[in-house]
Amino acid sequence: MKDQSQTSTLPQPLAVLFESTANEFMQTIKSVKQGEINLIPFEGSWSAGQVIEHVRLSVLSTIAVINAPVKITERSPDKFAQAIKDLFLDFDAKYPTAPMLVPADKHYDKEFLTAELTAVFKELQENIQTKDLTDTCAAAEFTGIGYLTRLEWLTVAIYHTQRHAHQLNGIKKYL
Repeated sequence: MKDQSQTSTLPQPLAVLFESTANEFMQTIKSVKQGEINLIPFEGSWSAGQVIEHVRLSVLSTIAVINAPVKITERSPDKFAQAIKDLFLDFDAKYPTAPMLVPADKHYDKEFLTAELTAVFKELQENIQTKDLTDTCAAAEFTGIGYLTRLEWLTVAIYHTQRHAHQLNGIKKYL
C-alpha cells in the first residue's frame, strides 16, 4: 500500500516547476535567430538546433517511459530527486549522450522545432496532471541509479531541460 503522507523534496510543485522550466527554454529558443540555429559555435559543440532537438528527443523518451508499465514503489517516490538535480545542474561535468538522444547532423528549422517542442512539453505537462507520479517506471533504468518513479523521471526532464537552457545560452554568446 502506498504511503500518501510522503512529501516531496522538490522546491515547488512539480507542475509549476516544469511549466516555468519549459517557458524559460522556449524563451531562450526565441532569442536565437533562424540564421544562427544551425551554426556550430566552436569545435565539438552542437548547434542550437541540435540542442533543441536533443531536448525534444529526451522529453519524448520521458513520455514513453512514464506511459509504459509501472509497479508500486516501495521507497520514497522522490528518493533520487536531489541526486538528479545535482547531476544535471553541475554545469562543469560532461556526460555521454544516450545514442537514441543524439540529434541528427542536419539543417533544423527553428519554427518547426519550436512547434514540435511545444507539443511534447504540453504532452508531458498533461502526464504530470493525470498520472500517479509515485509509481515506479519499469520500462527503463536511469544509468547509475536504476529504476525511477514517474516523479523522478519528470525531475530528469526538468533539470535536463534546465541544463540545456544553460548550454543554449552559452552557445548564443558565441554566435
